Amino acid sequence: MKTTDRRTTRYGFWTLAAAALIFSATATGLRAPGATLALITKVIREVSLRNETSDWDTAEKGDFLKTGDRVKTGQQSLAILKFNDRSIVRVREKSEIAMTTETDGRGSVKSLNSAEGSFGFDIQKQQTDEKFRFTSPTSVASIRGTMGTWSSGNGNDTLVLPAGLVNLGNNISDRDIDVPAGYIAFSNADGSLT
Repeated sequence: MKTTDRRTTRYGFWTLAAAALIFSATATGLRAPGATLALITKVIREVSLRNETSDWDTAEKGDFLKTGDRVKTGQQSLAILKFNDRSIVRVREKSEIAMTTETDGRGSVKSLNSAEGSFGFDIQKQQTDEKFRFTSPTSVASIRGTMGTWSSGNGNDTLVLPAGLVNLGNNISDRDIDVPAGYIAFSNADGSLT
């Protein structure tokens, strides 16, 4: 075989290998790391993932998440999400969450929207122009950097805060309170905050 034939064959092999890799990544739904908001770092039992253009599919460790994606867990299941800023969110059993990012003129806002479920969080201290929040139809919890749990269901939300400070707002009454470390706060569908 001539040298030029070997080069052509070698070049053809690498071109084919690269094309197969791209096709494989596209077929499994992987996204480019530059477009990601978070990464699924742990999956226990039944965890599903859905983006804006697809139906629910089985989630796997290593799946990238971007704005508009939803994660759902089944009974006795858990998903751990790690965000680009190293914040961690644990999606506990029978929970569903949707991710959005937006800019509000003063910086970027990462929102985790939940209608039902329970979530553990360890949010890293946010930059001056960044916000991290949990939202539901009833409430908004703005977190600057702390850990705790957030639960939603039947129009009522619960925030448990062992450390730090979180601002909790009720969308019905348009009231908000600062929740300090060591407190549990309730935001209810009747507009009350306690």
